[in-house]
Amino acid sequence: MIIGIVVLSTVLPKGNSSKTKDYSLYTVKAQADDIFKGSVIAKTSTDYRDDAALGELSQVNVSDGQEVKAGDVLLTYTKPTDDLSSQEFAIKGAENDLANAQADLAEAEKKDVKLRNDFNKSKDDSERQAINAQIETNHESWKAAQRAITTSVLARDQAKAALDGQKAKQTATVTAKTDGFVIMGNKSETSPLLSVVSRDTLVNGKVSEYDYDKLKVNDVVTVETIDLAKKITGKITYISPVPEKASSETAASQYAFKVNLDEHLQNGYTVQIHKKNETLYIPKSAVKNGKVYLKNGKKFDRVAVETKETTSGLQVISGLKIGDKLIKEASDYVDTP
Repeated sequence: MIIGIVVLSTVLPKGNSSKTKDYSLYTVKAQADDIFKGSVIAKTSTDYRDDAALGELSQVNVSDGQEVKAGDVLLTYTKPTDDLSSQEFAIKGAENDLANAQADLAEAEKKDVKLRNDFNKSKDDSERQAINAQIETNHESWKAAQRAITTSVLARDQAKAALDGQKAKQTATVTAKTDGFVIMGNKSETSPLLSVVSRDTLVNGKVSEYDYDKLKVNDVVTVETIDLAKKITGKITYISPVPEKASSETAASQYAFKVNLDEHLQNGYTVQIHKKNETLYIPKSAVKNGKVYLKNGKKFDRVAVETKETTSGLQVISGLKIGDKLIKEASDYVDTP
């Protein structure tokens, strides 16, 4: 009887074998970042071309590399207007009339002083009456000279205003629309005379049609310079709905997107844009009847997972997180009652 008990104990399976057996485990890992190419560009860049409608370009008021503020004069144009000589002649005529009227006034004032002195010295009534009549006549001349002065001043000021207005029409200026630095171009039909480029920069990225759905507006990304010397964060602010013109019929469509940077990067840098890949994958063999065996201390818990088969493997929709350890071959696991 003792011998039989020993034999049976070696043949029958033990109920807790699934808890003690060593299984090959799979650790849920983070995927490598999605990486896109990009370049640092100015946030704003405004071109200023030669505008014949404003007249003939007479002066470029800025130099290459100069920093300007919005409203600063960049270009000055001159265009022909009506002959200015008529207005200049009118000014001279009014000034001449003014000088004559002032001379007449001075003469009338001088004569009035003399007549009044004569009147005071005279003892003869008839002579005094004659002098008084001359005083009244001279007073009318004095008033006429005053009126002539007023008229001449008004005519002169009007002629000057008309001349200033005509001169103003001869010049037109173009001012900067934004703050920035001046980049000089050349006077041609295809190139601007100059551009004003902002100090602030952003990243212009490219994404292919195969990865287009991986990006969303407001996604946080990391921008890294090619030399790995600088790495800063940013946020996607725009994704073009229209592809750029393909270089060939067989080339994949490319879409532009923009990243606002949390720090400044030098205009012109070539960069890599890293988008964290939060997609999780597990081996197909790790799933048994819609569940996986998740390591929990010294035992395994059966956990329901939602998955989807993709070309890259079995994608986890829900139920697992990075760092979880599960039995790689779920079929090897023997469930215990």
